[in-house]
Amino acid sequence: MAKKDGIKKMAAKAGKAGKAVKTKKAKPKAPAKRQKKPARTKTETTFRLAAPQAAKVFVAGCFNEWHPTANPLERDDEGTWSCSLYIEPGEHEYRFVVDGVWWDDPVNTIRCWNEFGTQNCVLIVQD
Repeated sequence: MAKKDGIKKMAAKAGKAGKAVKTKKAKPKAPAKRQKKPARTKTETTFRLAAPQAAKVFVAGCFNEWHPTANPLERDDEGTWSCSLYIEPGEHEYRFVVDGVWWDDPVNTIRCWNEFGTQNCVLIVQD
């Protein structure tokens, strides 16, 4: 019985009908700090294609959203075309566009099939 009386007294102290009971406010939590991912260093990568008969050559791939004229190559005196791009580490698919026609890179033997029934060249950029 003594236990029930103690509970009643505590309830009476806690507040009467119609009176607000003070409670401790929870402190707002600070927003969690986001962990920053270390910046991935892009690596300078040079694309080359021997095509002395070509008038215009471009490289297109996942690194430029497959835009066929975004990255033009420049021709040297021997007919070799080249350009350098900064690309993030990882695997990247690409192809050359020579005078409007999609070409494979003849010196890159790493390939994968694409949705058009042809193959893309695979470039592996190291960290």
